[in-house]
Amino acid sequence: MRLQIIGLILLMFITGCSSTSDLNKSAEMHSKAGDYYQAIGQNHAAREEYQQADKIFDRANNVFPLLV
Repeated sequence: MRLQIIGLILLMFITGCSSTSDLNKSAEMHSKAGDYYQAIGQNHAAREEYQQADKIFDRANNVFPLLV
């Protein structure tokens, strides 16, 4: 029984780290897209990408991904 509980906790930790990593990658992509849009003069699109990146970074740093 103890082994199952330890295994479950370990599994939750590993999948939580994976979720956080995926969210960080997604946020980085939005940030890079914002940089691109800024470079070509599309300020409104860049602002939207940066806002989306901020939201995803906040979600990645939240406790919830560790529980998923």
